[in-house]
Amino acid sequence: MSEDIYHVWEEGKKITNHLNPYTRIIGNSLRENSKYPTYLPLSYYFASILNHFGISRFVDFINTWKPINLLLHLCIGVVTFSIYYQQRKPISGIIACSILLLGRWSAYIIDVQHLEFAAILPILIAGQQLNRKPKLSALMFGLSLSIKHVGIVLLPSFLLGLKANSSSGNSISSRKRILTYSAVALIIPLIISIPFLLDQPSGFLLNMLFSTTREFGDHGKATGTRMILTGVDGTRLIMLALIIMNWVAQAKEKINFWLASTLTLLIFLQFNAVVFAQYYIWLATFLLISCAYLTPTTPRHPTPENSTVRDPH
Repeated sequence: MSEDIYHVWEEGKKITNHLNPYTRIIGNSLRENSKYPTYLPLSYYFASILNHFGISRFVDFINTWKPINLLLHLCIGVVTFSIYYQQRKPISGIIACSILLLGRWSAYIIDVQHLEFAAILPILIAGQQLNRKPKLSALMFGLSLSIKHVGIVLLPSFLLGLKANSSSGNSISSRKRILTYSAVALIIPLIISIPFLLDQPSGFLLNMLFSTTREFGDHGKATGTRMILTGVDGTRLIMLALIIMNWVAQAKEKINFWLASTLTLLIFLQFNAVVFAQYYIWLATFLLISCAYLTPTTPRHPTPENSTVRDPH
């Protein structure tokens, strides 16, 4: 009950009772954490729906959520292995899956039942389908944002990855694909947020802003945010500058979008004022996926250049 999942349940109950959970921040400090509802409302809707179906106690909610969370965890392993398998690296895929399914950061999420698996799985599918089925990819990206909006810092890297595989000779078509992807990716978060935006726009926007203004307290003391010259907010500006530079490097130096996304997450973990243990599963997942693209894909059959030709004489 001390974990974030309990507060998801609490905010869901408020929605069931026709209360706007995002109004509580109005008039309060944007520095001190008072367990404001800082997620987009999809997870709160989920808790509210369960409440409507008679799951009215937190213990019943968590017992319903646990098997769902475990299934999401296993699906992350399946998607990870499938990406390695597509690169014809099944042994490396087994290693990557073992790290993700059995490692400490995943075990921590299982222990505290946070929403990380629910947010990471659709964004992995979005990356896998980026240039195969862009609209599906964009929908999956939007689904991830609707659960936890951590992934918003990865959207430019996905858009640049989309552009990299489009026709270089048709810049209009490329821009159209990028605009379409952005619109589709943001449509789900926008639609589910409309009731709260209309009811109390300032409260909703302040809750979304809170993650960028809060003090670190006990969370983040080892992240370099106490730099003497820059302070907490100055360090945030350094983080923003480095992330933008990373996007520029991706565009100019043709960096794979998985690797660029990994670097963005690393910058976030190094410089963000607040760092929770659950953030590391994001970095671990994207790092392992990007490793699938570090070396050339293993050919299925020997190429003519590599095959030995016997002298008929």
